[in-house]
Amino acid sequence: MSTQQSSTFLSQSRVRHEWYQNESFVIISIFIKNLKKEAVDVYFADRSVSVTVKMPTGSDYSLELDPLAHEVSPKESKFEVLSTKIEIKIKKANIGVRWGVLEGEDALPGSLEKPSEKLSYPSSAKHAKNWDKLEKEISKEQDKPEGEAALNSLFQQLYRDADDDTKKAMLKSYTESNGTCLSTNWSEVNKAKVETKPPEGMIAKKWES
Repeated sequence: MSTQQSSTFLSQSRVRHEWYQNESFVIISIFIKNLKKEAVDVYFADRSVSVTVKMPTGSDYSLELDPLAHEVSPKESKFEVLSTKIEIKIKKANIGVRWGVLEGEDALPGSLEKPSEKLSYPSSAKHAKNWDKLEKEISKEQDKPEGEAALNSLFQQLYRDADDDTKKAMLKSYTESNGTCLSTNWSEVNKAKVETKPPEGMIAKKWES
């Protein structure tokens, strides 16, 4: 092995490169410090990228990505030489497609597009659920009054829809029984005072100030 081949091999093994992506670009970072732009040559093709670098030590570094996992747009791809690395931005030919791998066959390409908020998500059940509709139904259930608030709401609804005699019966029975009895029968309530009827196991006592 010649001295030139040996130095090239050593530089290749010591150089680290990484990649990540967004919706539009695949970005490759090659970590070599203190390079001049004229020492770097990057060639873009539809399914490949070729990088050649003249190292500060005098050796050569090259990176061949062929074939890339997906087609790219060479004219819209670019690179930049920074103080700590070379940053290569490869423009995706198909915007929004998530690359599973950088090179070779990508068996399961995904999508980086935002999902619709109102989709019926896949379900193993016989009928898929519309989660947006279900969320609204749950919200309605949570907004329903409970306990004393529910009783007051029911009282108001009954009173609003009742005739005059029913309203009088409701007011008289509820007031005279201290809230323990509610009657809608005026002919019965009108005969006498409505007694307080506490819940079973409890005793009604008069308030002493």
